[in-house]
Amino acid sequence: MSHGEVTRGTAPEQDASYCGAAMFRRIVGACAVVAFVVLLAPFVLPSRGADLAVRLGGMAAMGFQGGCELWSTPRARGAERRWRLLLLTGWIGVAIGLMITSVRALSLGQNPLPPLSGTEPAYLAFIPSSIAAVLAFPTDPLRPEDEPADTRGTHWKIVTVLDALLLVGSLSLLGWVAVFGPLVRARAPAPAPLGVLLAFGLGCFLLLITVLLVAVFRRPRCKESFVLLGGGLGSITVLLHVSLYFIASGRPEPLQLVASNAVGTMMIGLACIVPPRPPTDRAVCPAAVGLGSAPGGLARWRACWAGWQAGQGPRWARLLLPYVPLAALGVLVAVQMATETHVRASELLGVLLLVLVVLIRQLLTLADNMRLLDRAEQSRRQLRHQALHDPLTGLANRVLFGDRLEHAVARPSRGRLALLFCDLDDFKTVNDTLGHPAGDELLRLAARRLVGCVPPSDTVARLGGDEFAVLLEDETADAEAVGRRVRAAVGAPCRLAGQPCAVQVSIGLAVAEPGSPISSESLLQQADLAMYAAKQRGKDSLVVYGPGLVAHGGSSTARRALHQVLRGDPAGGVLDVLYQPIVDLTHGHPVAYQASTRWRHPILGHLTGEQTVAVAAGAGLSHQLEQVILDRACHDIGRYRRRTGKNVAVYVGVSVARSTRDLPADIETALAASHLPVQALVLRLSETERLDEQAADSLRTCAARGLRLALNGIAGNHNSLLALDELPIGILMFDSSLGGRAAGSGGRADLLRRAVIAFAEDLGLMVIATGVQSRQQARSLARHGCRFALGRLFGPPAALPGAAGRPAA
Repeated sequence: MSHGEVTRGTAPEQDASYCGAAMFRRIVGACAVVAFVVLLAPFVLPSRGADLAVRLGGMAAMGFQGGCELWSTPRARGAERRWRLLLLTGWIGVAIGLMITSVRALSLGQNPLPPLSGTEPAYLAFIPSSIAAVLAFPTDPLRPEDEPADTRGTHWKIVTVLDALLLVGSLSLLGWVAVFGPLVRARAPAPAPLGVLLAFGLGCFLLLITVLLVAVFRRPRCKESFVLLGGGLGSITVLLHVSLYFIASGRPEPLQLVASNAVGTMMIGLACIVPPRPPTDRAVCPAAVGLGSAPGGLARWRACWAGWQAGQGPRWARLLLPYVPLAALGVLVAVQMATETHVRASELLGVLLLVLVVLIRQLLTLADNMRLLDRAEQSRRQLRHQALHDPLTGLANRVLFGDRLEHAVARPSRGRLALLFCDLDDFKTVNDTLGHPAGDELLRLAARRLVGCVPPSDTVARLGGDEFAVLLEDETADAEAVGRRVRAAVGAPCRLAGQPCAVQVSIGLAVAEPGSPISSESLLQQADLAMYAAKQRGKDSLVVYGPGLVAHGGSSTARRALHQVLRGDPAGGVLDVLYQPIVDLTHGHPVAYQASTRWRHPILGHLTGEQTVAVAAGAGLSHQLEQVILDRACHDIGRYRRRTGKNVAVYVGVSVARSTRDLPADIETALAASHLPVQALVLRLSETERLDEQAADSLRTCAARGLRLALNGIAGNHNSLLALDELPIGILMFDSSLGGRAAGSGGRADLLRRAVIAFAEDLGLMVIATGVQSRQQARSLARHGCRFALGRLFGPPAALPGAAGRPAA
């Protein structure tokens, strides 16, 4: 779009109502010549010629004003037309009055050309129309927030008129009481001329004050036009006041004063045809308006004026200005009454009328304050609603939902809480195929259906995108039944963009039992994990959260958290290495410890070693996890041996799939850092079915350096037997439950246990039975020749006594 098109689009009311800039300059030049001639005439021409020239110049000025108003009014639109039309109405009234005066003068044989003087009652017609035109001139408040939006365009006009009445009334009454009243009473003029003089004086004064109030407290949209209009009206009112002074004093009105009125009249006409400034979107800098090139004093004055308008100055001035002269008038009347000076009833009546105007003004101010308070409260409510609700669906947003969830979890007497986490399946496909408007409609439809599935006491929220959450606080409700109802309601057929659409939703359900120590973040995260599990199970399903979900390799939250904890980031929780004693069954004392891990996460809760290993396998972090356990175990067992003097060993699990060429170097580094002899470390091998030649070579290298290898789970995997031939295994670990948890002296269970133990003895292997739960089971194993065992009977995995601290990074 071109600059000209932008200009035409932004100023539709101005193109036709103004002349061009070049033509305007020529008109101004012509007006200046006429004004110069009219002002010069009283000084160079004889009295009769000067009077005729001044009257002709005045009528020419009147004609010029009316012509400009007639030409511009029909071409302008909106507010630009209104103020011109009001000026034209006043001009027509003055013209009719002057025509009547001319006809009367002709009938009396006098000069039919009336002067632009206060002696002509016809000029009274221009005062009310000029006041209305000034108020109708397009202006803006100095600060938009100072003007109520619902009253913009009328309220400030009423206030301006009241302030002008207060100023004019107070100052006029002051002048009357102090100066003009005694003079008028001394001359005792006729009532009719006195009424005309007072009407002229008060009307002109009211017009002048109105112009000043608008100029000070408003921002005209076309400053040049308002300067000409206000300057013309102001000069005329001032000159008319001077004329009234001469008339009231009985002296002839100077011809130079009458000639000066022509200048103000032409300025009003020029205001109607001022060419507008070209519009611009850029901020106006001081240099653009001449501040930069103005003299130092003028620039400082303009800067001070701009600062005053931008600050609190206009508010205080608007508040105090109308009441200062009223206060002065009250002081004068009080002084008169105190000195027993006669106070006329008309003067007291004037004071009472001004007080009445003040009361009206105060009522308007009070109404303004009430409106401002209402607007502030409404804005506060709207902002709060916008900050806490989703604009598309009207549901609670994540902030409000989190706040309600936190309050529900923290309530001391809370019952059973349930949280549904819903995610629309294949929502991106709807956006891509049917368009974003259809996607928005689907979100609104899902929101309505969710709200319809739960009572009003429960909270339904849109957490973002296509994710919704429902907080069920009714402990008597069947949360799973509600979840199935939500799934059926949201998944009901619908039409989007005129096409039938099948909606599916994956829902995760997390439940917090009464008194359970859970945070709002944990409950939300559990529901999120359950929802992702539902998606991985084929979508359009409901999954209830359980600890086993975390071990699922596809849990992105668990994978991300494990990355964090392995990097040492506190956000990932705490990874503990626990130790379970391996006991010599002959005397019951620990001879070694088996290292395992426990992961404590603020959201996921406590994960067992098996769950942590499963998450690591799914995330490709098995190597890093095993290395952390290896370093920590060597560090802890080294400190334990030095503090207690007990030469115990530590069994650390290593996956055969992880055993690469780096394994021997990693082990040497861990042993050296903890000052632990190689005999104190035993590698407990698992996943032997994935043993390859490279892994076998690494393990043989470790064994050649004095490291012992233990084969774990021989009874659970037949491929473990093959490792006995490939690797220099020295320890055999088997699950004692293979023979049944209830020990007996006969039957197939005892035969199978004796066979495994005998098999290990024939190969020269040390045997360790795992999973020992009872003393009877331990005695049975000892009778069959098994010397070492571990299990719940000898203690659960726990921190190693006397091994506080962690290895340095």
